[in-house]
Amino acid sequence: MSDPAHRARLWFWAALALTALKLWLTDAQPITGMGDLKHDDVLFLSLGESILHGNWLGAYDNLTLAKGPFFPLLIAATRIVGIPLFLAQQLLYAGACAALVRACRPAIASAGARFAFYALLLWNPASFDTANLSRVLRQHSYASLGLMVFAGIVALYFRRRENAARQIPWALLLGFSFSAFYLTREDTIWIIPSLVLLAGSILFVARRESRALLVRSSALLATAACCALLPILGVCALNAHYYGWFGTVEFRDPAFNDAYGALIRVRVGPEIPAVPVTRQTREALYAISPTFAQLRPHLDGDIGRNWAACSAHVTGLPAAERQIGGSWFMWALRDAVLAAGQAHNYAEAHAFYRAMADEINAACDAGRLPCGPRRSGFLPRWQDGQKTAVLKALPTFADYVVTFRNFSAYSPPSVGDPASLALFRRMTGGKLAPMIEDPDPMQPLPLSGFRIRTLQKAGKFLRHFLFWLFIGAQICAFVRVAQCIARRQWTYPLTLAAAAWGGALAYLVILAILHVTSFPVLAIAYCASTYPLVLLFVAATAWDACTAWMPAPRPEAAK
Repeated sequence: MSDPAHRARLWFWAALALTALKLWLTDAQPITGMGDLKHDDVLFLSLGESILHGNWLGAYDNLTLAKGPFFPLLIAATRIVGIPLFLAQQLLYAGACAALVRACRPAIASAGARFAFYALLLWNPASFDTANLSRVLRQHSYASLGLMVFAGIVALYFRRRENAARQIPWALLLGFSFSAFYLTREDTIWIIPSLVLLAGSILFVARRESRALLVRSSALLATAACCALLPILGVCALNAHYYGWFGTVEFRDPAFNDAYGALIRVRVGPEIPAVPVTRQTREALYAISPTFAQLRPHLDGDIGRNWAACSAHVTGLPAAERQIGGSWFMWALRDAVLAAGQAHNYAEAHAFYRAMADEINAACDAGRLPCGPRRSGFLPRWQDGQKTAVLKALPTFADYVVTFRNFSAYSPPSVGDPASLALFRRMTGGKLAPMIEDPDPMQPLPLSGFRIRTLQKAGKFLRHFLFWLFIGAQICAFVRVAQCIARRQWTYPLTLAAAAWGGALAYLVILAILHVTSFPVLAIAYCASTYPLVLLFVAATAWDACTAWMPAPRPEAAK
């Protein structure tokens, strides 16, 4: 047992056993089929099925290019390989945790410490929560890809003096994981400050050591950037081939951004909280924009009523008033454009949005409507008191995340018609939770029930344990930052802790803004990407404190 290599092998097998245990337990959790969510779960599965059949994202409509294609690509890949989707997601998360720990190996000599680091990340309760995440959502892969991005850039720091053969695989991981991250969701901006901090650390230290090292580190980061760009350009090329547009998703299309921005700059009638474009505003816009007026039968008809009903719990208004709340309006707008016969192809939809933006902006600029300054994009217009409300909501979100509140290992019932639920079974390869109205719902087998109860107990224990661990890490971080400032020294683990803490905070700020201005997002599904970063902050802070306050262990050879 005194041989370091032997101890390392034992810890490796312990980590493998811990991973196998988690995979076995989570395999018992059924998938919640949400067959009525055509803009979310059903959309991802339909796009994945189209990819599987070699038709890229299928025939063009208002939803084809609405969301990033990586998650549908992952769904298609799992079907090709024959792995259930949720097992693949658990494997992806475990791989991301292992990659991050491996990235830190040159600096963490103790195999036991690396095992603890891995176990902390792996047993993130949000990774086996099914109160929200039993659905077919892209948040699973989004959180894993975020960790992989961190792994790639951290590895480049610790291996900056090594030869290219040891560094290039990590540069490839950084680049390709970031491109997948970018192609999964449209709100990737929050991770950029963390990446800038970590990349800056590499270049700063390399510059202090030698000019040659700075050049090599810069080249590796450039290589990672090129690797990130290639898959994105590939998706753009596929979209250009199939739909005539060289871009990723239409929520990044300047014409759609400009059209939405033009709509929300108009200020007619009283403002309604969480309603970006009121019905009174729409009435004024119909009169000055012939293009927008084509949507009147739909926004003021069934489409408007249905989306107003979806958001009634936020607006507090009956569906008959057609006051569409929050981010529901952007989907109502796209549905109305399709219903108006203006989305047979991308070029037609693009021209429609461009004409709408130009007409509304021209009317605003000419003073024919009361408007705010020009804008583009989906950031809601601030209403009175909302900035203060965001500041008040932020601690609530922080508390929600660090306490892992509302965790549950029990999947909600499935909803939908037989055809839509058949799509879930066909494309996920997993078992579905029964429906409420099922007269004889299938009960889980005794062993499956035992596994789910075990996960529930583990999650309930961990959420309390991890909360106090976070509090301890926060106190420790304050003390260590004060010490480092007083001594005019700094450590890389503190930099990593700051990047993780800052990334989580940036994402929570975005969520708090959405929560106050648009729709409720205080749920594990929306916060999923922050949980691994909170645990990374805890691990990095503990690493820094142990390095500073405890004798260094005897180093082991790093591979």
